[in-house]
Amino acid sequence: MICLAASLAMVLGIASCAEELSDDKTYRPPKGEPGLGVSFESKYNRYQKGQKHPGQNNAWKVRESWADTVWLNDRTHTQIVVWTNDDDYDGLTYEVSDLTNGSNVIDKSHIKLRFGSYILGDAEPKDCSAPNPRPDMWIADALSDSPVTKVTVDDPIKIWMTIDTPKNAAPGTYTGLFEVKSDGETTHVLDIQLQVANRVLPDVKDWEFHLDLWQFPYALPGQCSPKVEMCSDAYFALMEPIYRKLADAGQKTITTYIKGGVFYSPEDTMVKWTRKSDGTWSFDYTLFDKFVEKMMSWGITKQISCFSLAGWNRSVPYYDEATGSNREMVFVDPTDTSGADQIGGAVYQATWNAFLDSFKEHLNAKGWFSKAVLYMDEIPHEAMREVIRVIREHDSNWKIGLAGSSLDADMEAQMYDYSIFLTRQSQKSTAVRTFYTSCSHIHPNNYVTPQNNPAEMAWMAWHAAGNGYNGYLRWAYDNWRSGDPASARDTGATAGDASMVYYLNKTSNANDVVSSIRLELLREGIQDYEKIRILNDPEVNAFAAGIGETTGSSAAYYVATGEALIAKASVK
Repeated sequence: MICLAASLAMVLGIASCAEELSDDKTYRPPKGEPGLGVSFESKYNRYQKGQKHPGQNNAWKVRESWADTVWLNDRTHTQIVVWTNDDDYDGLTYEVSDLTNGSNVIDKSHIKLRFGSYILGDAEPKDCSAPNPRPDMWIADALSDSPVTKVTVDDPIKIWMTIDTPKNAAPGTYTGLFEVKSDGETTHVLDIQLQVANRVLPDVKDWEFHLDLWQFPYALPGQCSPKVEMCSDAYFALMEPIYRKLADAGQKTITTYIKGGVFYSPEDTMVKWTRKSDGTWSFDYTLFDKFVEKMMSWGITKQISCFSLAGWNRSVPYYDEATGSNREMVFVDPTDTSGADQIGGAVYQATWNAFLDSFKEHLNAKGWFSKAVLYMDEIPHEAMREVIRVIREHDSNWKIGLAGSSLDADMEAQMYDYSIFLTRQSQKSTAVRTFYTSCSHIHPNNYVTPQNNPAEMAWMAWHAAGNGYNGYLRWAYDNWRSGDPASARDTGATAGDASMVYYLNKTSNANDVVSSIRLELLREGIQDYEKIRILNDPEVNAFAAGIGETTGSSAAYYVATGEALIAKASVK
């Protein structure tokens, strides 16, 4: 029988069941004081620069063993902190043993060590109108593969341990060791215990959770020196490690730009629009095809989100053959009374009909029409109504998507993919039913601040599981704008709003893409979603149903409690 409190303790870093029953709370000095100290730590504790481990002051806070319950084909994480209270130590090394269960072995090659690297975050979270300048702070969020071999009195080492349990492992209880060595001599040994349940987590490609983190494929190449040409060999070499990490997290959608100026520059388009001298249109899909094909080859295959018949700038940039110049056709909101061309007006409809005729033919030729979704982002209600009308009058078979809120019931019925604002409700009748967080949310969110717990990212999948959603959407996976690879402050919103991975050397030659604690815990939450679905356990389901939108500020508690319930149900 699993002690629920003990399981919860392992992830939150609180007292275990045995400790809770003990009356002996006398202070005990940490083992090895003075000298090196080592302890397991909650994966939900994201350290600030110079922050000490609580075990540096009290041995009750030192955890020399860690246990977890996993499925076959599962991934789990823990954190280890190394500190010194007297002298700096250099030449540290780390070793992990095989995990053994009698004659059964999980080879140590399935255990990965990464090191928490400091990223410039914000001292506190703000909403979309965050003031600038604002106080910053160094926070460990990037997970570097480069070992940290020196620990100083001022700053502990943060080690992120990840175990991938093989699909063909024998169920049972496995044990192993983690060792810290100084100048080749072992100074500390920690115990690992892994309970492998007789249940199998599906492969990532078979997960049902609909993860939709929007890609910004023009952001990084534009910052390289020299600038990297879109969809060139150099471009794909640059972007492959970024998008393979996204695929490994369970991403379902490819973000494509079918016109310029969807979010930023009029030049950022994967479809080249040309208005010919006779007034007809032609469209070049070369970049679109190359990008989609490559993303599919990297494992993102379910959906092609096509942005956008109405976007941030309500215009269609194009090359005008008659004048030999680049021009823009601008459309205004339908509620505008200026008499200008409107979204849904005659010129708008004729222009987009020409594109949709061509695009449909092209998608059918590529075998992609069923995957394509004509996607919009938070456009005004009446503009969305007109966009829907134009699309449906063109062909009722088009799939339509929107990240927005408060559609009328008749409009929602036209949606294939409808992602609503976290605090709003809908009929949830669409094929793809996700929710999203934006810069207006303080908790939960993917912010890099001391107040935002990274467990808030795992919380997203728990909220989806308990509230009738089948996924989560976030507007930016790799929207790097600051040009500083060690900063998460890429836009005017709170740090972390614009990206979830780090490209620590932004040059065309670099291959130094690293994950974040936030992305790892989002992926872990998605694993939980799949387990909840497969187990269909009444106790787990009831708990997930109670994770309402106001619980995000207590994400670490809810996720840890939920994962302990999954562990209990997994070994029944």
